[in-house]
Amino acid sequence: MAFAGNVDELALLQSVRLKGAVTADVLARQLGVAATSAQAALDALVAAGRAADTGDGAFSLTEAGVAELDDQLDAERVSIDEDLFAEVVDRFEPLDAEFADAAGDAGKLADLDRRASDVFDDVSAYVPRLARYQELLADSVTDGTAYAVVWSELRQEILSAAGR
Repeated sequence: MAFAGNVDELALLQSVRLKGAVTADVLARQLGVAATSAQAALDALVAAGRAADTGDGAFSLTEAGVAELDDQLDAERVSIDEDLFAEVVDRFEPLDAEFADAAGDAGKLADLDRRASDVFDDVSAYVPRLARYQELLADSVTDGTAYAVVWSELRQEILSAAGR
């Protein structure tokens, strides 16, 4: 659902949760929106009592924000065909296991990323808001540390969508 700054509220809330605390610039990159849109969305979260300034220019979720996120994630899970999505998760898990071995090697990461693309296409078909992760992975494939952060967040998203 569109939120302030024309940002998807669920993606916004989940990004803040996964990052722990975010600035508008970090959020803009994560969501693929302009910094002004990210700032408007953060301002709206604060005004609604769902986020608070951490004191260092970043924002984190409040208890109300976490509760809203949990409600929205529950609603999203209801819309996903559990049996079919479980098959996608089953295809993801061996790739996730390989990730640990590939993490320090740019060539292995690029190969893993290529092989995982079909699985991530299917993930995005079931959970459209996760499509942005494919762009984030592609943008970070040459930086093992950045790629690991994105992979880890996507892993959490996939398992959460599967109710695990």
